[in-house]
Amino acid sequence: MPPRIPTSLVSRPTTATPPSALLLAACRAFTTTAPLEGKHSSKQKLDQLLAKAPAYPYPIKTTFKQSWFGLYASKHVQFGNNIPDKKFTITRRRWYPNIKHKKLWSFGLGEWVECKLATSVLRTIDKVGGLDNYLLSEKPARLKELGPWGWELRYRLQTSKTVQRKYNEERLKMGLITKEKMVAENVKLGVAQGVQEALPTYKQRRSKKHDIPKGFAERWKKSAKVKKVLFGEPWRARRYVSRETGSERRVKTEAENARVRRAEAVMARQKQANQERKKIEKEEKKREEEEHLLKLAEAQATRRGGPSAPSVTATGSPDPAVPL
Repeated sequence: MPPRIPTSLVSRPTTATPPSALLLAACRAFTTTAPLEGKHSSKQKLDQLLAKAPAYPYPIKTTFKQSWFGLYASKHVQFGNNIPDKKFTITRRRWYPNIKHKKLWSFGLGEWVECKLATSVLRTIDKVGGLDNYLLSEKPARLKELGPWGWELRYRLQTSKTVQRKYNEERLKMGLITKEKMVAENVKLGVAQGVQEALPTYKQRRSKKHDIPKGFAERWKKSAKVKKVLFGEPWRARRYVSRETGSERRVKTEAENARVRRAEAVMARQKQANQERKKIEKEEKKREEEEHLLKLAEAQATRRGGPSAPSVTATGSPDPAVPL
């Protein structure tokens, strides 16, 4: 029996690919559709986020990754047990922090910032007077609770034109820069009025009418946070709330004083009228009592059959016209 030759050593006839097939493959490979981006992991997103800002000076937690992309204030998921009354069935459970999706206005960036944040952070922002004041704080505890996303947002805010102008003013007060150099840097940055430069930027970016909430100006006028200070200016929405001039404020004050004077005059007249009314009522009551006593005396004298009692005047003395 002849030896068996392996099939790998047997030469096979090769068939040439027809040109029509090559042309068809080339046509199928051509497309104008952009390739789909691959799904990035949280670690890749974090690396992209940290690449936009200086190195974060605090350790980043790896056990609660959603806190990387929001203002969580070091809030963390907690673990524990569900323990019923009879303690027969104990099950594991988790406690998640109270996270809200909010849109906050930034004067420095001149835009609405959509973020996920804890309710405690929202309360702190309302207390300090705005998102910018919260991010620009220099306290180590505040910097630690910002997280990677807040750190990158803080860097964007610090490099904005409005905050750069504020920093130039602070350097001028400390004597680290001359006024001429500060003006030159402000002109180079393109800022001259401070916070109001950010508003035209927002006006250009605004594409929908419902971006401005209804009743925004009224709520901010009534809010006590108007008295807060942001960058040395009253914390208010200058786009919606107009500031009063000196003459308008003076006219308003004079009108208020006149109204108070009129009210005081009316109250004084009412007080005087009440005093006169009480005096008249007192005299009438006294006269009625005297008449009642006189009638009682006449009735008593009539029952006895004697002469009637002498009439008495209002002063209490006998009437001289009546004989005794």
